[in-house]
Amino acid sequence: MKTLLFVIVFFSISLSILKANDHIKTNPITTPMEPQAFLGAYTEMVLKMAAFQEKSGFDAKIFELFALSAAAGMKCEYCIVAHTAMAKKAGATQEEIKTAIMVAGVVSLNSTVMYGNQYNQDKWRRMFQ
Repeated sequence: MKTLLFVIVFFSISLSILKANDHIKTNPITTPMEPQAFLGAYTEMVLKMAAFQEKSGFDAKIFELFALSAAAGMKCEYCIVAHTAMAKKAGATQEEIKTAIMVAGVVSLNSTVMYGNQYNQDKWRRMFQ
């Protein structure tokens, strides 16, 4: 369930640099896939993503690189395709795209090593105080 929620949220973020009126036309997971019982709340949230990006303090390129890094970390093929294209459209270079993906990979690797070795979280937290 967590993965599905992250996929939906980050795919929605991919629309951040599109005009609000284009969202439903270009996003296959809004209204056509939203259950009626959700009363259009998901579609409404997706339509607000462009405003969220604009008010976030991050330009569209950085915002999309964040989303791409998250997509790579989640291993979501749909999100990776969308956020790579949106990052390029927003001016990201191939080097910036590779860097965003590498950040996700390194964080994932470190997390796996720490988790697998059952490193003490209290000790870990103290290292960063």
